[in-house]
Amino acid sequence: MRTLVIGGAGYVGSTLSRQLWEDGHDVTVLDLMAFGGESLMSLYGNPRFRIARGDIRDPAALDDIVAGHDAVLLLAAIVGEPACNRDPETAVATNLGGARNVLAACRRAGVPRLVFASTCSNYGAADGGAAVTEEAPLQPISTYSETKVAFEGEVLAAAAEGFHPTVLRLSTAFGVSARMRFDLLVSDFTLAAKRDGKIVIFGEQFWRPFVHVRDIARACTLVAGADPALVSGEVFNVGGDSNNTRKIELGEMVQRQVAGTELELVQRDTDPRSYRVDFTKIRERLGFEPEWSIGDGIRELCEALDAGVWPDPGDARYKN
Repeated sequence: MRTLVIGGAGYVGSTLSRQLWEDGHDVTVLDLMAFGGESLMSLYGNPRFRIARGDIRDPAALDDIVAGHDAVLLLAAIVGEPACNRDPETAVATNLGGARNVLAACRRAGVPRLVFASTCSNYGAADGGAAVTEEAPLQPISTYSETKVAFEGEVLAAAAEGFHPTVLRLSTAFGVSARMRFDLLVSDFTLAAKRDGKIVIFGEQFWRPFVHVRDIARACTLVAGADPALVSGEVFNVGGDSNNTRKIELGEMVQRQVAGTELELVQRDTDPRSYRVDFTKIRERLGFEPEWSIGDGIRELCEALDAGVWPDPGDARYKN
């Protein structure tokens, strides 16, 4: 199977690209290389792997590279509220305009499958007392989630005979990756505990779902190879019920593994996102269950930090 990963050098994408390659796919990566391509150097030069630099905002950059693939996995985006808020114009041009370019290129090239990486942030300020399913109302409250919700509707509407798009609403990612990020909650809390002995938690009562990057890679690979009757025009939440947790509970998980860590709680209402997510559909439809717990991810990261894997984990290159 020939598979194109757009955004395949990033935090999730680099793990996904390797997973696909290990599963026997011929893998092409298209990436803007905003953070470089070192995350893929272990695959570079392999005859089943190709890497190219390109910008999804440029339609001309897509046609040649999209053609001939059996599946396209679209991860490329300005990811997260802070990054989008710094430059909303670029975020909209990339996350919505660029995604539209990818969809159009897939249709022109006759690519049968498109998997779009969306986000559980689309649920916004959902009631924390009930886990939300894929049918729950979407309540985007940021430029990031607004662009994701807008494209979800467009890509799902494009489902047709011979074209099978799928939307994956990803939980907040965690875990060690070849292109590491320390600005995501699990990594951020763990690094703060190891480096500062203190975790500052804003809005400790808010719920979030979490999923390891390797589990995201497994889910994407599973969907790309699934029977189209199971995934065409469908939305799946990606994660596991046991990895729903409040921010205070996440801090306490880190505190238990990093002795002596202090928790400082700061009330904040400026980021009202709070959502517990139901993962029944992906479990029952596709048999997907996460292999990594949040505790597993904290231990993994602590071991890597203790080993000195990153000389300066606070460096800006490890943040979006």
